[in-house]
Amino acid sequence: MMKSEFYNIVKTEDIQVSIPQTSHFTIGTSPYYAHQHALGIDIYQSLFLDDYEVLSPISGEILKIKALLAPKPKFLGGIDKDYLILVRNPHNPEITYKILHVKPHNIQVGERIEIGVPIGKTIRNGYFANWSSPHLHLEIRPSNDAIRASGGRTFSLAFDKKRKKDYIEEKNSEEIQMKVLSVFPEFYLAKFSESLYKFIDPIYGVKVRANKESYILDGGIPHYKNGTIISDSSFERVKDLSIYLENQKIGKLNESRGQFGFLKFDKSLKFLLNDEEIRGISLYLANFMPLVKIIPYMDKEISINTKSTPLFTILST
Repeated sequence: MMKSEFYNIVKTEDIQVSIPQTSHFTIGTSPYYAHQHALGIDIYQSLFLDDYEVLSPISGEILKIKALLAPKPKFLGGIDKDYLILVRNPHNPEITYKILHVKPHNIQVGERIEIGVPIGKTIRNGYFANWSSPHLHLEIRPSNDAIRASGGRTFSLAFDKKRKKDYIEEKNSEEIQMKVLSVFPEFYLAKFSESLYKFIDPIYGVKVRANKESYILDGGIPHYKNGTIISDSSFERVKDLSIYLENQKIGKLNESRGQFGFLKFDKSLKFLLNDEEIRGISLYLANFMPLVKIIPYMDKEISINTKSTPLFTILST
């Protein structure tokens, strides 16, 4: 894939993170520290469960490659290892990129890599749920604290500052129609209608609202309990701000940092698909209207086929 087919999701004077235009990514769709605090990025070149060759989202000199022990997976096809790759930022020696979940090959310590070059193959291990798709996990770390699970350098998404105000349409229906595109035993991949997405150039995501403003929602809802909303500017006055997906309140925002607001989902929040309760949905960001991952309970059968249009219902008391 040519570098011209990549676009920047993070771009400052000394940091550049670029991904293929066909990829999904997420800041908050994970229960782990880096994602719950908007300090990590998961990049998915595919949302299927097959492993694939990973293209580097960053440039720099490889400082360290190390195999790590990981929990044994509770699903078939996983391994009990992980892999750490540390890459020196070429523009600032105080910044190191940390990469996980990629088994490296054809790269070695001391080598310089560029955005778009193959660096290894994805793996799935016990840190993944059975519905988790293979991906590259990236953190932007201080060079003197590059490996720890907590901490990390903050970043902002590379939005075009020309802001386009959305018209917030009030709706009374609790039901949302989806179009299912792929069916797997562990999950379904679907799309909402166009009106349920928000675009902050160059990124699309599922739209939520608070008061009369709209934002992008990111997270695993409600199974990860916390989520992230994203603005094209810094948040102000976020204390106990209620967040709505369509006309249903899904949680309250009570903390923020820069573009990112952090919310707790309502404990009573439930999602139904064709009147059957599901575990939740995983959301993503992309350079196009991203897919939504629907996660059923494994002991509940839902009759879903590719190209079906089930009704998605949000319940919250």
